[in-house]
Amino acid sequence: MRWLLLAIVAVVLAVSARASVLRPATALPGSHFNRGQNAAWLDIVWANDPHTQEEIRALGEKLERNQIRHVFVYVSYLKDHGQFNPTYSYAKQFTRVLKGAHPGLDVQAWIGLPLARAGQADVNGYVDLSDPGTRAKVAAFCATMVQSYGFDGIHLDAEPIDDGDESVLLLLEEVRTAIGPAKTLSIATRRIWPFLPDMPWPTMNRVAWSSEYYREIARRANQIAVMTYDSALPNAGLYSFYLRLEVVELTRALESSGAELFIGVPTSREETRTHRPEAENMHSGLQGVIQGLNDEDAKPAVVTGVAIYPEWETDEADWAVYRSLWLGQDTP
Repeated sequence: MRWLLLAIVAVVLAVSARASVLRPATALPGSHFNRGQNAAWLDIVWANDPHTQEEIRALGEKLERNQIRHVFVYVSYLKDHGQFNPTYSYAKQFTRVLKGAHPGLDVQAWIGLPLARAGQADVNGYVDLSDPGTRAKVAAFCATMVQSYGFDGIHLDAEPIDDGDESVLLLLEEVRTAIGPAKTLSIATRRIWPFLPDMPWPTMNRVAWSSEYYREIARRANQIAVMTYDSALPNAGLYSFYLRLEVVELTRALESSGAELFIGVPTSREETRTHRPEAENMHSGLQGVIQGLNDEDAKPAVVTGVAIYPEWETDEADWAVYRSLWLGQDTP
């Protein structure tokens, strides 16, 4: 059944791609759209494990060299017993050294919230954001991260979020109140290709959002980082085309919203039923982003930059592709 559904998706994308040959588009390089304001998700080891000042400064140098301005540092997730996992023992030292050496970086605490979906049993999800007490606990933890651990803001990773979920909007409002107006509030989002009808295909748990819900999120968050991977697409060409259409839809939805938009680009080597590294990778991801920004229907000014996931699996070959395609830098 899974392969049949994948075949259906592939056929739909292929037909759409064939029809898109005559879509008006420019051929500008990625460097034309790059603003030097890109992002990356960082491993929990930076908050949980000790590192020397030299190691932390070297990380900062690598980020700045690759024009990564915003970093989402994984610090914790809300566990099923209602407490946050204590995996941030060295977070204060990390932010102090990193920001001291590289004050231009925007360093955010990445917080995981495995959500229980309404009306569905989910062994992996248990956080109920409809509960005011749970939202208050999350908001208080966010305040601690910015007030006591030196983070510039909060990056919420709540999954999966249903389209129109009011409790997520309430959480954003309450976290904003807790951390104050001067701190960055961002959220990671996922979205199924909007042109496909609802069907139980492998990425069904990444629920498509309406443009209206994206705008409601943007009214409450400073930044939106779209995790566009785990598409279940079988090859790089289809994945690039999928990203092209996603960029068009997202930029049109968020035009004039005021929120910064980051498009996720995958570098993970992990092979799963929804992620094939040969299909979803730095090259195919950037190709899709660039094609989308060149599409006549897109609003390229809406995109602040790309977001690399995960930084800890991004090797030098990946960075070379990134510097060539996105920064416009020649690499040896």
